Amino acid sequence: MKKDKLDAMVSKLDSLYMNNKSEQVARLSCGGAIDLCKSIWDGEIQNGVAIIRPPGHHAEANRARGFCLYNNVAVAARCLQRKSEVKKIMILDWDIHHGNGIQDIFYDDPDILYISIHRYDGGKFYPFEKNADMTFVGVGDAIGRNINIPWPCGGMGDSEYMYTFFKIIMPIAFEFSPDMVIVSAGFDASKDDLLGGCKVSPGCFAHMTHMLKGLSGGKLALILEVYILYYIGQSLLIYIYIIYFLIIFFFF
Repeated sequence: MKKDKLDAMVSKLDSLYMNNKSEQVARLSCGGAIDLCKSIWDGEIQNGVAIIRPPGHHAEANRARGFCLYNNVAVAARCLQRKSEVKKIMILDWDIHHGNGIQDIFYDDPDILYISIHRYDGGKFYPFEKNADMTFVGVGDAIGRNINIPWPCGGMGDSEYMYTFFKIIMPIAFEFSPDMVIVSAGFDASKDDLLGGCKVSPGCFAHMTHMLKGLSGGKLALILEVYILYYIGQSLLIYIYIIYFLIIFFFF
């Protein structure tokens, strides 16, 4: 597609930037998420992280938006659901923005538990939608399967995230008892992200990861969403250390 036509198309989209290779790269990104989840489920690895671009959690069933062309996490979860032995999947989204696309796709699915921790600010934080509020809990048989934890403002840090994990997320997760856990792992709630305006440390992200490994027999996939290059390097190093330590501890 010629640049002028591409620019005209992109100008009508919501916070989306493309070139002629974007669709191809987005397919590769989505395929990376699928391969990771399948490898974990098939027992080739116990857990892992997909370092992929572009991200996906804003892409809805019928439109791309918010830097996202395909919803990597949602597509990977749907692929797992094709396996008859996969009954329940938990998706945790700790990106600072609400994962409107994941909510849109699974809002009526009782076999998917979607939990999102995000800035809401009364609907004035991207994606600027009221359905990111706590009152949106799913429909039909899926009532209670959509859990929004909307921060009213910025400034949230380790203590708020840990309290939320202990008091809300983990009790719900243990009751749901998922066969597999997938994390929409955006790191823009970090203290170095000026747009996110929060202050979560790499150690906190690592501790949340450690707690999630207590679910589904440790079958855990982290799929990258939004990040700051320097900060995600710190967070992923700690994450890898935790995985390595647990493996060493298990075998020795």
